[in-house]
Amino acid sequence: MYEEYFSIAKPAIVVRGPENMSFIAILEAKLREYGCDVTVIGPDDAMPDWDTVQLISWVPEGGAQTTTLRWLSEQCPFIALMASQAAADRVAALNAGADDVVSTPVDLEECLARSAIAMHRRHATSAMRDTSGQLQIDNLWMQKDTHRVRVNEQPVKLTPLQFELLWLLAQHKDTTLSKPLLYRQVLKKTFAPDDRSLDMHLSRIRKKLADAGFPAERLQTAHGKGYCFI
Repeated sequence: MYEEYFSIAKPAIVVRGPENMSFIAILEAKLREYGCDVTVIGPDDAMPDWDTVQLISWVPEGGAQTTTLRWLSEQCPFIALMASQAAADRVAALNAGADDVVSTPVDLEECLARSAIAMHRRHATSAMRDTSGQLQIDNLWMQKDTHRVRVNEQPVKLTPLQFELLWLLAQHKDTTLSKPLLYRQVLKKTFAPDDRSLDMHLSRIRKKLADAGFPAERLQTAHGKGYCFI
């Protein structure tokens, strides 16, 4: 859960937005509550002169949007809070380097969860650069480029989609990833409560790992929330 991540990591976060926006004040207060080192700046203020882990910034609509995205891309990893709900604007933000995009109406819980996941993902990715895209958790071994999986020395054959799901969960070990996030990242579609496809894929992964000797209960279901690799 993001509360645990923030409380343990206590990241340095810059929140950028209009002073009269109530959501910015609420977001700042909540991040401080979890122990984060938060700095709030206005739309025309310079970034603080210290190492920022993440920038959460409001992106206006209209002509100022392109300028804002260009500015953000020159700063540091960022989450874009967008007034626009247009898909083209969200894509523009991602192309500019955004870790994630949250469109209005902005939900506080969603914003915090996306922020924590983005930071966790970057940390996991950086950590794996030294191991040539390999991931080892106890007796489970995975290789990103080839989609190879082994338990002890026994190969486990996963489909590309199953590999991506397991890889993402393993990257964020001990963190519950929400179903909406997993649907976007792995299934490349919007989450629907009556869609059981993700449950089906996870069930098959559990069985294949269990058959090879890896405990299926390591892939846990957080009912109403998502899944977690423990």
